[in-house]
Amino acid sequence: MNEQEFSLLTEEYLEGTLSPQGRAALQAEVQANPEHRRIFEEQARQHIRIHAQTSRVDFSESQRIAVMVVDIAEKHRDPNAFMELLRRKTLRERLTLLFQGLRAEKGTIAYQNAKAELMRRFTPVTVSMAVNIALILIIFCWVPIMLPPPPKPEGVPVTLSSTSEPQPLEPIVDVPAAATRTTQREISQILAKSHVDPDSVRADVATPPGSADENFQAPTPNAAPFSTLPASAPLSIGNIPSLGGRTTPTRVGILKTIPDSDRTEAAVLKSLLWLKNNQSPDGSWRGQEPAAMTGLALLAYLAHGEVPGSQEFGESVTRGIKNLLARQDARGFFSKNVYAHAIATYAMAEAFTLTRILELKTPLENGVRVILDGQQPNGGFDYNYRKEQRSDTSVTGWQIQALKAALIAGIKLPGLDEALQRSARFLQNEAFAGDGSGFVYEGKPGSTAAKGGRPSMTGVGTLCLQMLGKPTSPQVRLGLKTLHKAELDWPDSGKAGVYSGYYITQAKFQGSDKAEWLHWNKQMKNKLLARQNPDGHWEQGDFDNGSHVYTTTLCTLMLEVYYRYLPTYAKQPESVPPKDRSPEEVSVDVR
Repeated sequence: MNEQEFSLLTEEYLEGTLSPQGRAALQAEVQANPEHRRIFEEQARQHIRIHAQTSRVDFSESQRIAVMVVDIAEKHRDPNAFMELLRRKTLRERLTLLFQGLRAEKGTIAYQNAKAELMRRFTPVTVSMAVNIALILIIFCWVPIMLPPPPKPEGVPVTLSSTSEPQPLEPIVDVPAAATRTTQREISQILAKSHVDPDSVRADVATPPGSADENFQAPTPNAAPFSTLPASAPLSIGNIPSLGGRTTPTRVGILKTIPDSDRTEAAVLKSLLWLKNNQSPDGSWRGQEPAAMTGLALLAYLAHGEVPGSQEFGESVTRGIKNLLARQDARGFFSKNVYAHAIATYAMAEAFTLTRILELKTPLENGVRVILDGQQPNGGFDYNYRKEQRSDTSVTGWQIQALKAALIAGIKLPGLDEALQRSARFLQNEAFAGDGSGFVYEGKPGSTAAKGGRPSMTGVGTLCLQMLGKPTSPQVRLGLKTLHKAELDWPDSGKAGVYSGYYITQAKFQGSDKAEWLHWNKQMKNKLLARQNPDGHWEQGDFDNGSHVYTTTLCTLMLEVYYRYLPTYAKQPESVPPKDRSPEEVSVDVR
């Protein structure tokens, strides 16, 4: 059983929708695979916590879920495994589990395990140690109380103060060690090493000027179930084998192989801090389209492995996801703008892949359905999801990225695989110019473009075919050939070509020509590092309306290409359709 199948079976079990056949398969897998058994237990505990934090149910319902979750794990374990499970839980959970077992019928596994654990804890040695600890506590706590208080120094006033309200307790969550994201210490160390003043990137910045949506009404936070999830929600990475460089240890290891990575990573951290300081009170990022800008900002955070549980950026990620969920209407649209909807769906798919928060699954599926319904018969897309009028390669590119990310996230909707295959045929048969000049911007559905390839669209088409499992197709080879001498277009005055740079960077990184990638990478990062403002943002990008979120996010994503390493960019043999591939088979050559 591959990782994706196991993950989906686990989710269906936790949701209560698993069939008897699926339950038997999951039990057999948990019994045969110790690592999957461990992952199942982690997912179970996280599901209980999230359920308790986001649902208004009584204790009996939570208790029922807890018993259901532990059921499979207990049926196929050795006698000592229950003790191991207890040791990995909090004290409150251990006591709850013990009392549940002692109240169970005698002779059941739960009762026997609880009794054995109780006897183990109350051995003579344990009791003796408990007595000694109690005596020590009495000495240190009771004796000082019996002693007279020390005299107050003369002339020094003594005041008593207390907060008007008690501070709320932090929710009890387990965050795996490997899931710990960038801390402020790491940020400061990297910035200091790169001779950057950390204070220069933490100053509060006023609302970005020039926003095109000044009259935008903030959505109601309570419009989505995720709005009740705390910022410290746990991260599950055990069942995402292709997470790659998004964990801190792996990212650091990859960066060690990249020349000048200290400077590029410092630039990324500065930009993420700028995005944090420029997030709107409603959780969005303003710009041409709030849904698009919020999606792009989330993609930049998620590419760095930042999730709701991250120490530095977790709150920004949580608020951004809440905002997108609140924007989605009853039909599944995150925005009426076709670009913005696809980008928001793309971000939601990556968020679900990284966190496995079940509350994100249905909104993601609804967003995907909008894209599937909007596809033209030839596999392309157009503005407003119109049919049979024109095909737009630029619009199609974002739809493909969103659909492929949803497929990797484990979304199973009728027609999803077929939609991706139709898009691949569209790019190969209609969007690529017959004269070999690259991919065109637009065309008439059903007609092959004769000429008119553009570098930006060639980047779009090349990357998307690589994502769709066509890395050696003639169109990809010709596309990379036409981009042989391409460089990031960033003039001293005028607009910078960050849109094409976003696609070309990834296409060349995924290509097989190492020298070609090294040439592009050197000039790309040098220009980006030279153009970044001291507070961490970039400006002057094409299509930037003045908020700078658009330019900053695309530049950040370019500098994160070294470790972004999503299954979205999986290289697949052309003979195998995307639906037959496993996330375990992802192969990316890091150069």
